Amino acid sequence: MNEFIELLKYTIPSIVTAGVAAYFFKQILNNETNKRKFEAFAEKKKHSLPIRLQAYERMTLFLERIEPTNILARIEPFEMNKIEYAKLLITQINAEFEHNLVQQIYISEDAWKLVKNAKQTTLNTITAQSMKENINSGKELQTALLHLKNESPIIIAQQFIQKEVQNIL
Repeated sequence: MNEFIELLKYTIPSIVTAGVAAYFFKQILNNETNKRKFEAFAEKKKHSLPIRLQAYERMTLFLERIEPTNILARIEPFEMNKIEYAKLLITQINAEFEHNLVQQIYISEDAWKLVKNAKQTTLNTITAQSMKENINSGKELQTALLHLKNESPIIIAQQFIQKEVQNIL
């Protein structure tokens, strides 16, 4: 019995020491794993940040290009009737949108919704103005669109994008 007790005197401290060492070894491994995950995340973010910023830049440029005063300055009605001119404007806006469609991958869902809303509102405004009876030519449609005064969803979308970029940086 004394031999058994003597054996326990040496075995129990060894088992406790091994348990404490295993616990600390597990903690070190967990910390190292978390450190590697964080470094991988930071590296991924470092590479994705320029792409995301470029996407926000492209969406801002898209919004600027479809803003009525800008698109109307770029696209003259010449001798077109109001329907032809409206179709040309709508085609241009849709082409710009399709060109930038992939940017939705890199911007937030809320920003994308605001960009789509700004585009659709602009298209609806052009269509509504082109249907008015008192507008007869492309030039009259251009003038009517230039003189509209309303809360622009384009400005709202641009402001939202600016805030998001500030949060990213």
